Amino acid sequence: MKRTLIQMAVAGVLTAMAVPAVAQNASLDQIQRELAEIRAKNERLEAEVEYLKENTKAQRKDAAKEVMDVEALKTSTSKFTWSGDFRYRNEQIESQPNSITPEHTQGRDRIRLRLGVSAKINDTITGRFQIATAGGATADPRSTNQTLGEDWSRKSIGIDQAYVDWKALSSLNILLGKMPQPWTRTAGYLWDGDLTAEGAALKFAKGPLFVNAFYDWLNERHGTGVSSPRSDTKLVGAQVGFKPVFGTSTLTVAAGYFDLTNVEGEQVSANAAAPCTVYNGTFFGNSTNGNSTYAAGGCTYLLSDFSIVNALAQFDFTAGSFPMSLFVDFQKNLDAKTNLVANETLDTAFAAGVTFNRASAPMSWEVGVIYQKAEADSVFGQFHDSDFGGGRTDTSGFVVRLGFVPAASWILNATLFINEQNNDTGAVTPATGASTIDLDYKRLQLDLNYRF
Repeated sequence: MKRTLIQMAVAGVLTAMAVPAVAQNASLDQIQRELAEIRAKNERLEAEVEYLKENTKAQRKDAAKEVMDVEALKTSTSKFTWSGDFRYRNEQIESQPNSITPEHTQGRDRIRLRLGVSAKINDTITGRFQIATAGGATADPRSTNQTLGEDWSRKSIGIDQAYVDWKALSSLNILLGKMPQPWTRTAGYLWDGDLTAEGAALKFAKGPLFVNAFYDWLNERHGTGVSSPRSDTKLVGAQVGFKPVFGTSTLTVAAGYFDLTNVEGEQVSANAAAPCTVYNGTFFGNSTNGNSTYAAGGCTYLLSDFSIVNALAQFDFTAGSFPMSLFVDFQKNLDAKTNLVANETLDTAFAAGVTFNRASAPMSWEVGVIYQKAEADSVFGQFHDSDFGGGRTDTSGFVVRLGFVPAASWILNATLFINEQNNDTGAVTPATGASTIDLDYKRLQLDLNYRF
């Protein structure tokens, strides 16, 4: 019994000693499991952090690339400047074929669209490209109008300008291609404003002094005129001017020389009995010689070449609060020959005009009056304005112009031509009294212009 009690006491002591050990082992296992879980969580967190870091880096790279792309796009688009305009015109024309037949009337609506872009190629070179409605089926170089109502036909578009402008020096620009007229001109109608020259030009400007020089092609080896068979037609010339500023006033004076080669003797109308290679369709009022002086066959030829001297002056100033402009424009053809009908040399042109106020800001207006007379051979007919006097020389008369800006970017214009045709080359038929001298010609244009 005693032994049993002793054994039980020893067992109890051993059990008491073993319980903490077991509890301790259990605690260690729990701790180890918790540590393992913590390590796993840390590994997951580290992986997530690493993922977030990489993702953030990628997002930063994408954002940086987007910023670079936007900046590159801004840089690229900043090189381009767009411009354009749209015009809707209603036109009424009355012309008098001769003194004993009824007047001829014509009414039509026309549109013009021009869209251009200038591109800055580098710090010194700019390129310009512009398209425009092409002036009818014949792509008339003096017009960008398209007449409506031609059976709703598709309206053609042509290249109006395509040139580069190199600023070779701070005061010198060199232009190459199809460009705006590179000489200074007035608001008169001796030159058509839609003409765009084709060739090369130098434009120098330093202080009030400016110099323009130009070399342009009209036709390459075109004609069959006897005086200049198969010859190139070119326009070569220069202009020197002075443009001083006096406070709010500016005076512009210039003198120029325009040499148009190899048009004398070019055929300008056909004859059924003898085929003629027609040069640019018609003579546009210039003197002709159809009596076979240059060749047999009965074709009509241009009588003269054109070496034109030009002088102009324009004074822009302010009368009270109103801007005003006055101009005079004179030119003479040194190569003009005696006209066979008038029996005199018709070599002189003159234009003068005044504009009061300026249609620029919204609700502003202007009014202007111009008088012009162009003898038959004073202007090369193909360069003469296509509206004044029916688009021909040997004409004279007035032009009254009104302009009003009802809102920004658009303007209303009204232009009335009160002209006479055949000032010097008309004739009277003795038997009938029919006359073709000083025929009346009137033209009214109402324009709605949008600029963008």
